[in-house]
Amino acid sequence: MIDIAVHSLKKNFGDFELLKDIDFEIYQGDKVGIIGKNGAGKTTLLNLIRDQARLPAGANLDAGEILLNPRARLGLIDQIPNFPRDYTVEAVLRMAFRRFDRMREEMEQLEKKISQQSTPALLSRYGALAGDFEHSGGYETEYELARVTTGLGIDGQMREQNFYTLSGGEQTRVNLARVILEKSDILLLDEPTNHLDIASVEWLSEYVNAYKGTVLLISHDRWFLDQVCRRIIEIENGISSDYFGNYSYYAVERQRRWEEALKLWEAQMEEKKRLEAMARRYRSWATEQAIHKAKVVEHKIERMNISDRPRRERKFYAKLDEAGFRADEALKLTDIHKSFDGVPVLCGISGLIEGGERVCIYGPNGCGKSTLLQIVTGELEADRGAVRFGLQTKWAYLPQIVKFENMHRSVLDTVLHALPVSVQQARDRLGAFKFVGEDVFKPLSVLSGGELSRLKLCIVMYKELNFLILDEPTNHLDLASREWLEDLLDGFSGVILFVSHDRYFVTRFATRIWEMENGRIEDYKMGFEPYRERKKQLEEKARAQIKPEKPKSPAVKPETAIQNSGPSRNTGREQKKMERVRENARREAMALEYKIRGLDAMIEAKASDYQALQTLLAEKEQAEEALLVCYEQMEG
Repeated sequence: MIDIAVHSLKKNFGDFELLKDIDFEIYQGDKVGIIGKNGAGKTTLLNLIRDQARLPAGANLDAGEILLNPRARLGLIDQIPNFPRDYTVEAVLRMAFRRFDRMREEMEQLEKKISQQSTPALLSRYGALAGDFEHSGGYETEYELARVTTGLGIDGQMREQNFYTLSGGEQTRVNLARVILEKSDILLLDEPTNHLDIASVEWLSEYVNAYKGTVLLISHDRWFLDQVCRRIIEIENGISSDYFGNYSYYAVERQRRWEEALKLWEAQMEEKKRLEAMARRYRSWATEQAIHKAKVVEHKIERMNISDRPRRERKFYAKLDEAGFRADEALKLTDIHKSFDGVPVLCGISGLIEGGERVCIYGPNGCGKSTLLQIVTGELEADRGAVRFGLQTKWAYLPQIVKFENMHRSVLDTVLHALPVSVQQARDRLGAFKFVGEDVFKPLSVLSGGELSRLKLCIVMYKELNFLILDEPTNHLDLASREWLEDLLDGFSGVILFVSHDRYFVTRFATRIWEMENGRIEDYKMGFEPYRERKKQLEEKARAQIKPEKPKSPAVKPETAIQNSGPSRNTGREQKKMERVRENARREAMALEYKIRGLDAMIEAKASDYQALQTLLAEKEQAEEALLVCYEQMEG
């Protein structure tokens, strides 16, 4: 069954034709990714699809049509909705269960009526409603809430906060969780991995793969597109092109199609040249028969359907000016501590980075990665400890959010103000960083986040460098710009210290992982994939390990006893893990208790239906057994 059909869609903004010919059909259960450079019209397309669910057919369209499955419920992540100002995160998340709340209220009203006067009509309605409630997952809301919030890193403390006190990234994460909990039949996701750490992106990819409904998403995260999508729709110059595979397939197939189209164009041009030469030769003979032949050939040329020469975006090449680097020590951190409002964020971080290393600081959102980079660059002052660069280290920093002193200056004037270069030199340099033509006269205020990052790179990389510090460098960049940045960094032989949640980028560049947890760093001198494999092995070993009984061993030497009496390195981590288990058990127990109360009501309503009663009693018994397991976990 087709869930979404878009036929010959056009959308204009004034005289500008943004979408010229968008045409595709998406079937039930498809997982489809929409890609294209920034400004191609991807988000506009998603919004037009959403609008067709609540507006008259064809509204907001200049031509074409969008058809949606009328029986499918639509969920969209695009922007933060307007919630009441006093709503906590918990209240926002529970908005996903409003339909269950309405069903529950009706069931309670029916229970009161049945207790007063039981009629077949009331019992029938109650049975149908209770069955729908159970089938739709009404008894599992607490479990689902715990599962989704844990997966997206929304902890208990965040759930108690006012929604509007959160950062923009945190609000987006909460909104994503809310839409997932709604369990719509069609999910429209606009950059769902933005503001998620790698662990949360992995959880989301598993969720989307297991999701039974249809997913149409916009993303610049190549790893996520590879894991989730089985089809890619590219929007380029307002026209859509279909690729039936994941992102890796798209990248290869797109190149193959371009080469094939170029060969076809070249063959057509060769044939045209051959016919033109033939017509000229016939005309040069100047006989009546020859002129007639020339006209036949010329008519054939006129009827030739020659395709346009295939074009692709111009590739820009930039090169970093590198400073010589001979010393081994590039950066040394010694016992770095930092707290905010009495809450420790960094707790004694030490480390040495040597020439040529590419170090990724890896960890969940909020663990202090950006704080550490800001201390390294001097934007923040540590409470205790020292940061020391090597004598020959020449570094530059690209922050996560780029700001300039005067946002009203043009791109060209900003470069002229910051660097000792002529106008022509500035334009040449800007061209290497993908600012061409009229782009150089744009005021900074209209630039996207990705364009501001590129401009910052253009300026800071003017001087000779041997050490780059990058905080989420691929954020806000489209696919072409990410590839451009990666090509730029590939040719850089100096040190790179970076924070990134782009798994593709981390896998490509990291040669060393600093895992940050509980304010400390665990150093892994290996790439990202070997690091993940090592972590997986350690987790499997820990799960397989059986707690040994206390041995009746001979007396231990006093020194050894004192040494062993100290806290284990992993005690805090184990306690935290046990707390999570208990919290999840508590939430699941609440869900089961509610389910049992609902089953009790259904058992009472079905007292005269022997077969239904047996099924309900068996289900209640299973729920009670599961509840006992939860109670044991809560006590353990």
